[in-house]
Amino acid sequence: MIRYAMILPLEMLQNVLMGIRPIARFAQRFHSTGLNANGEEVQRVYDFYTRFVHVEGKDILEIGPGHTLEVLERAVRAKAKSCTALDVIDYVPAARARAASVVYRIYDGKKIPSGSDTFDVVWSYTAFEHLRHPATTVAECFRVLRNGGRLIALIDLGDHSLYGRKEPDPLETFHCLRYSDWVWRMMKWNRSSYVNRLRTSDWMRLFKDAGFLLCHEESIVSEAIARALPGLRYLHKYSHEDAVTSVLTVCLEKPLAG
Repeated sequence: MIRYAMILPLEMLQNVLMGIRPIARFAQRFHSTGLNANGEEVQRVYDFYTRFVHVEGKDILEIGPGHTLEVLERAVRAKAKSCTALDVIDYVPAARARAASVVYRIYDGKKIPSGSDTFDVVWSYTAFEHLRHPATTVAECFRVLRNGGRLIALIDLGDHSLYGRKEPDPLETFHCLRYSDWVWRMMKWNRSSYVNRLRTSDWMRLFKDAGFLLCHEESIVSEAIARALPGLRYLHKYSHEDAVTSVLTVCLEKPLAG
């Protein structure tokens, strides 16, 4: 724990600096948002979504596309009725979104700026873990979906601070869980590497509380963490599933009326 304590002041300073708008805007130029319009990755994610839903004739909302509108562009070509991208930062120029026939909206991370019963599909890929207000967003997804509509999400439960390393240590997959809530917020709240640290059981509870029905669930387990779990004391407060699951995929449905 000594080496972790040594980095706290630097992490907190960086967090404060990223709360200053001009600095945050400058840093945005160098921010990787995952897919970054990589063609192979875009196709893989589109294929992932279409395992659970057909897009033709559907009104679709994507939460957290980052720099990548290409997934929605594929939906447009597949004759989706409409495609809307929603993010907290304008990673994509307005002209780029118009050219892609995608409605691009910025929001405050809380209320989705759309009416109730607007969309047939809400989907998201490795963005839910970054939500600052996850319970609110999940409830908002339920609100904007039509009855029978589906929410599809892949949630990366690992510590995103490690992903820039050339050789990340698999035993630090859940390094973010070492800290108390207030320390973690002081370190990461304003930064792109912020993760809300919710575990599988937390997400499933939020989805149930919002009113969703579970259609499909699958998970990926960190085998390295599972093997080392007896010696990782900071994970012992979690259930075994919560302590070892690194990726959660869900397909959920808003019930039909009546």
